[in-house]
Amino acid sequence: MDLLKQLESRVQALVHQRNQLKEELDALKATGDQELQSLRARLEEAQAERTALQKEREDVKEQVAAILRSLEALG
Repeated sequence: MDLLKQLESRVQALVHQRNQLKEELDALKATGDQELQSLRARLEEAQAERTALQKEREDVKEQVAAILRSLEALG
């Protein structure tokens, strides 16, 4: 009988340990998901900023080209 109680106690300890590890894993997954969402949002912001800067660069190029054409027409 003593052996059965020891086995039961050990099984309960292992089940408890498994549950704790599962909770820790779930918490880590949640944290990882939050970090992933944050990184995706930052990536989208960076891509939007890059697109805006590219458009601004093209606008400046067109303005410079227009100024050069005006100077050539005057010269």
